[in-house]
Amino acid sequence: MRKFQVAVAAVTIALCVAAWFHRPATAGEWAAWVQAFGVLAAIFWGVRLQRIATQQSLRQAGQVASMFAQNMHWVFRELNDACAKQAWADYSVHRRILEEILAQGREVTLQMLEGRSLAMVSSLRTIAVEALEITQLHVQGGNWRELQFYFDKRLPSIAAWLSATGNPPENSGPTDYAGLRTSYGQLGNP
Repeated sequence: MRKFQVAVAAVTIALCVAAWFHRPATAGEWAAWVQAFGVLAAIFWGVRLQRIATQQSLRQAGQVASMFAQNMHWVFRELNDACAKQAWADYSVHRRILEEILAQGREVTLQMLEGRSLAMVSSLRTIAVEALEITQLHVQGGNWRELQFYFDKRLPSIAAWLSATGNPPENSGPTDYAGLRTSYGQLGNP
């Protein structure tokens, strides 16, 4: 952004110096100068808007990547709990949610990400695909402990990716009603 501002200032100064030494004498010359200033202002405004749009797209891609990682962490915790309880209904629902989360992760534009966020999304996509392949083979009477061990083993890597990208995992999931507990705590303490 600083380079852009310096370029605008340099062009403005150059045009002012040129206008000082070569003052327009006729109405046509004045019109040409006004038109030149208008064209340059339009170009600079267009470049500025493009820069703002690019920055906004980068920010949005980072937010979608962060939501994808947080949702992955949450659903892996839920699948881990379902396996620990050997709850087939919970397991089935959360496996379908994992499919939806993977679809969300595939919508993240990798070209808009860089560094750790790019590595995180790529890694989490791989983990999600692997999890779907493993869970697809699981049946109601299957080996719950082995499957729970699988999810338990992957949770720290997902949490590490979240922390590495500046989005530490939340202790409470979306269904823990943290706001209600906070409100109740404030009301309960006079």
